Amino acid sequence: MPAFSMKPGTDPSLRAYYALADTSSNLTMLFANPEFLRSVGKFWKGRGVHAKRLSTGLFLVSLALGLCEEVTTYGFWPFSVGLDEQPVSHHYYDNILPYKWFHAMPEEFVQLWQLHKSGTLRMRVGCCPPQE
Repeated sequence: MPAFSMKPGTDPSLRAYYALADTSSNLTMLFANPEFLRSVGKFWKGRGVHAKRLSTGLFLVSLALGLCEEVTTYGFWPFSVGLDEQPVSHHYYDNILPYKWFHAMPEEFVQLWQLHKSGTLRMRVGCCPPQE
């Protein structure tokens, strides 16, 4: 969680941490180092993603690329209409398009698509095929 990169995120992140610590959960909460967040932001800015802040998705894909042998993305679609010509929400929790000045969804999509084409990650667009 980017608890210390933005002041509004610190209190909720710490509350979640303490709530988890008070239970007998096997889950562990990790906090991103703000310097790491800045470094990831600079990396993507140098590759054409010019936004006030990276989307959480692109940050987590960046993290996964450093930790995982294989990475598959789903849900990165910067357009308001999907391949099935149905409206697309850009958040899992609401039906609001991203603010143009905050995230650079089309630029993020292009970078992820280039990583897909180079074989660095797999990118799924549209519906996932049924599992066997």
